[in-house]
Amino acid sequence: MFWLFFVLIALVVVLLILCLVLFFIRHKPHQLPAPHHEAQLLKERFSRGELSEDEFCKRIKELEQKSTLRKNG
Repeated sequence: MFWLFFVLIALVVVLLILCLVLFFIRHKPHQLPAPHHEAQLLKERFSRGELSEDEFCKRIKELEQKSTLRKNG
């Protein structure tokens, strides 16, 4: 009778571990948006007047450098 208690506890532990594994497999961290999407957002902000031309050019160059680093890395 005592061994039945340990078998049930072992099953509960195994089920908890399985649930945790499945949870972490399904909930992957969010990835960064693609560089072309970021550039599109910058273009939209520039067209609405939220960014100056200097700021727009600076940020576009930064995106180009990041995408180059991603490709080479």
